Amino acid sequence: MAGNLPIKRIFEVPAFTTPDGTLHLWPCFHRSPIFTAGGHDWSISYYPESIYSSDSIDLCLQLESEGAGVTISSSVALLDPTPSLPLFKLVEESPPMELDHAIASRSTVTHWVPKSKLSAAPVGDRDSLIFVWAITILTQTPMPVPLPLPEPEPEPEPMMAAMPEVPAEDVAPPSPVPATMTNVASEAKVPATDVTYSVGGQLFHAHKVVLATRSPVFEAQLFGGPTSTAEASHAPAAAVVEVDDMRPDVFEALLHYIYTGTLPATEGEAGDDEDASHQMMRHLLVAADRYDLEGLKLQCEGELARTLGEGNMAEMLAFADDHYCSTLKDACVGFMVASPAETMERVVASYGYQRLRLRHPLILVDVLEKSLMFRKA
Repeated sequence: MAGNLPIKRIFEVPAFTTPDGTLHLWPCFHRSPIFTAGGHDWSISYYPESIYSSDSIDLCLQLESEGAGVTISSSVALLDPTPSLPLFKLVEESPPMELDHAIASRSTVTHWVPKSKLSAAPVGDRDSLIFVWAITILTQTPMPVPLPLPEPEPEPEPMMAAMPEVPAEDVAPPSPVPATMTNVASEAKVPATDVTYSVGGQLFHAHKVVLATRSPVFEAQLFGGPTSTAEASHAPAAAVVEVDDMRPDVFEALLHYIYTGTLPATEGEAGDDEDASHQMMRHLLVAADRYDLEGLKLQCEGELARTLGEGNMAEMLAFADDHYCSTLKDACVGFMVASPAETMERVVASYGYQRLRLRHPLILVDVLEKSLMFRKA
């Protein structure tokens, strides 16, 4: 390996140390922006629980360059932020590993690190962990050594696994989840996942612990926890869990929220794109209701409330009543109260309002009471 110099990149993950010296790790997936090293694009990801051991973390180096193939060795150390101490070695330099972006199972190197080793690192009080990943591009090397599957209680050695191709983005508060994935379910980019969902013939790969942490319905479905919903009564007995009555793009948006705490970006603001975005929000709200994701449901209600108008008010009010959306219902009432008489005359004369009267007669009583409250406020 002479002549091949390591290229070092820093990857910072939030953490904090309590006064008693206990290190608390960031509990969510975290991913770096894409960077260039050795003529190739890469990203680094952090998993708070290794798929091989809950007492370890996973650090994953993903080859991002389309169609690229490269042989590397790598190591990981912890940097003292002061910096008064030398690098604390977490993972020794690996044997040569051949990466191929076109083959999902060979596009990522994963190092697992025991949490006890992180806690023992002599770097004092800190509000983050600063990892230094050394990548050595091997231009002349013997045949790469296949990496064995880990044994129980693994030592920190590298192993290949696939990671999703996910651009980083800002996270909107108050979600505690860092910006991570926008395409978590790409079939060609499967990370160290342990559950697969089939929606409309498309496969979506995810992590049970992430789904269960965010949704009590997923928790009951995957781990048998208590729930009263019908969705959770179908525990996944097979390797692939079928999801009925949902569009694939809606399930992908649901996963996007679960992993990032944000709504997926929409492509347009007018015409057909605006209508498609409106329909997506409605479908996504129904999915949020199905999986008991109250935060997502509230965000969808807010997005739908911003699209309220004379042409869709009655239909939106019926939709809000069907799905127990108090925020959206209040927005509809507020729209009615604030609208001039001419506008409300057209709303009352519309086909949507006539359907509302037939299918949701009691809601008009609720609207009357709420409108009186709005007028008094």
